[in-house]
Formats: sequence, C-alpha cells, structure tokens
Amino acid sequence: MKLLLRTIRWDLRFLVRYNILTIAIVIAVIYAGIFLLFNLRGNDDILIAVIFSDPTFMGFVFIGVLVLFEKGSNTLQALVVTPVKVWQYLFSKAIALTLVTMIICFAIIFAGHGFRFNYLMFIMATFLSSILFVFLGFIGVAKVKTFNQYIIVIPLFLMPLSLPYLGLFNVTDAFWLYLIPTNASFILFEATFESVPVTTLIYAFLYLGISIGVTYLISKRLFVKHIIENR
Repeated sequence: MKLLLRTIRWDLRFLVRYNILTIAIVIAVIYAGIFLLFNLRGNDDILIAVIFSDPTFMGFVFIGVLVLFEKGSNTLQALVVTPVKVWQYLFSKAIALTLVTMIICFAIIFAGHGFRFNYLMFIMATFLSSILFVFLGFIGVAKVKTFNQYIIVIPLFLMPLSLPYLGLFNVTDAFWLYLIPTNASFILFEATFESVPVTTLIYAFLYLGISIGVTYLISKRLFVKHIIENR
C-alpha cells in the first residue's frame, strides 16, 4: 500500500509537470464560465452531460497520452526492473487522474448547480466513472504506437459509450441502454440531484462495479502482453 501511495504521488507530480493538470483546469474554467455567463444554473440535464464528459475525457484521452509518452521515453520498459507491480501501475494512474477529475467536476457543479446536492452520490458517480474510463483507455492504447493511431481509436470506444445521452435527453428509454455501462454512470449523476429508486441505484452500482472489474482484468492482460512482454 505504501508503494501504491508513493506511485500515486509521483503520477500527480507528473500530471502537474507536463501541464495535464493545467489543461484540465482550463477546461473546467471554460465550462464553469459558460454556466455562469449564460445563467444556465438549474439545467441539471445539461450539467450532467457536461460533468460526464470530464471523466470521459480525462480518463480515456489523457491515459492514452500518458502511456504513449511513457512508451516513447522507455519508462514502461523499465517497469519490469522496479518493485512496482502492474496492478499498482494501473491503479496509480487511475486514482491520480480520478483525483484531478473530481476536483474539476466539483468546480463545474458548484458553478452550474450550487452547493446543495448529494455529495456522496456525486463523489461515487465521478469516481466510478473516471476509473472505468481510465481502464478503458488502457485497453484502447495497448496496441497503438502513436497518438495519430489513438485518435482513430478514441471514437470507436467513446461513441457507443455515449449512447446513454439519448436517455438523458428523453430521446429514447429503450431497455438496451441498460446494457451500456455508462448508463449506470448517468443514473448515479441523476441521483446527485433527485431521488432515484433503490433498485435502480443497486443496478447502477453493481453494473459499474462489474464493468470496472472486467475492464481492469482486460487492461492488465493487454498491458502485460503488448507493452511489458513486447518491449
């Protein structure tokens, strides 16, 4: 556990050093400014859509950038001779990016909604969604060698996972939306502002938990096969 904490601190310093934190903060300021400037406070559906895009972007896009950078600098090749295990590397990146994501999401929700909402539900929704997309990012970046290749991968993952936006804006309430893990994320974000049936919350937490477990196992296997063993 101590090694994991040290690795997380190192990753946080890395995010600061290479201006990833700065970029994320600028994005948050822009979103918050839009809500304040155009007086959009109270439009919770729009707010959920914006907040959901942050862990999506931070988790999937930024983890790809980080891994590709470390590939190019031979950091990952050196991982095999350090005491850091693969699971610690994966979770360290996931937790570091999630901590940054949560700070930014809080800034957005304060600007777009105010200070009265379900804090615990919001933290859980942001945390679980961000972790899921980080592991999805590890899966997406495992086989690619350049950022140009990763740009092609990004929509292949994010477009189907964005389909629950249709449910959020009442375009459809089809049952198949519940088969998409990110639908569970939207449910938890909705529970931040309004009452949601207990059975629906149970589905959301269980499905997100299972999805995170499955994506972690896949990302670990691909990471070892295509990055560690293929060094």
